Amino acid sequence: MIRQSFIITDQDGFHARSANDLVYTANRFLDCALFAEHGGKRVTLHSILGVLSLSVRPGDELLLSADGGHEAEAMEALQGVMIRERIGRSNEE
Repeated sequence: MIRQSFIITDQDGFHARSANDLVYTANRFLDCALFAEHGGKRVTLHSILGVLSLSVRPGDELLLSADGGHEAEAMEALQGVMIRERIGRSNEE
């Protein structure tokens, strides 16, 4: 299992477009269990409704996890979306 922590930097927090970008990317890795955690709640990254239900705001920490056959590739792709789309920055920098 790989885990990566992010700080949300988007001024709008986690909204439909950013959630859709993550879910779209996650659905390329159906052989992996991909989750997002925030505020004690854990949801699958394969569901846009689940991701939106986290109600993540700017400055909040979001923890992503990947477990499965292509977990390293999945996490790299998710990290790319977070940074490229300016949703958040790695909390481990």
